[in-house]
Amino acid sequence: MLFRHNPILRWSMWSLFAALILTGVAHANNSPGAEKEADRMLDALGGRVAWAELKNTINGSQQNRVGDPTVVYAVITMDFEKPRFRIETTARDIHVIRVIDGDNNWRLRRTGNIEDVPDELIEEELRWYDAHLYRTIHRIAARDPAISLGLDDQGRLQILVEGQRVMWFRLDANGEPYNFGTYDDEAGTILGPWDVEKDGIRHPAWVSSTDGTWRAAAKALSVNVPLGDHMFARPDSPAL
Repeated sequence: MLFRHNPILRWSMWSLFAALILTGVAHANNSPGAEKEADRMLDALGGRVAWAELKNTINGSQQNRVGDPTVVYAVITMDFEKPRFRIETTARDIHVIRVIDGDNNWRLRRTGNIEDVPDELIEEELRWYDAHLYRTIHRIAARDPAISLGLDDQGRLQILVEGQRVMWFRLDANGEPYNFGTYDDEAGTILGPWDVEKDGIRHPAWVSSTDGTWRAAAKALSVNVPLGDHMFARPDSPAL
């Protein structure tokens, strides 16, 4: 009787009922085998809770590549709560920055000029963000209803958005990913041991293209850092 004559309570109960239905639908889209593989992976990387609570990562890496310069240092600031990131790369005589943050998209070029990111590149940048390795693991841990999990005919764990593959993982016997790829990339990237630990999560010590022409070794890692807007703000001049 209370439910019938109390519109606020009635609305709350129906909202809860709808949420439970939606949650059930989202989970129903995951195959049991994929759920099991996701659990194995999260257990191996520090646990579901630690990854679900991530808000951002800032990682620094030494990158080795075949082109000139052959060695660079890159710092990637990745916000999991909104689609924004900052990549700052330095080497001898090189300092470049790229920021994607809503309408605040800018880059510092090798010439020292600060300019807008071309429109034709922004979609590509956001596509990279959507399939970012650590953000994707966070979404799996947080049970993001926008994604679903499956296994392909090779036994790879697949992450799908609206039925389209965004990422895949190959896991070893302990559940650690040793190979991952995005979208239609079938070769993917090789991952070293996940033995860099920070605040409960584990991070790979290194990553490499399958042919070795690009390699990156982890040198620094911070998580859940307060990300002020100033970290993404466009400077007034190249004197950074």
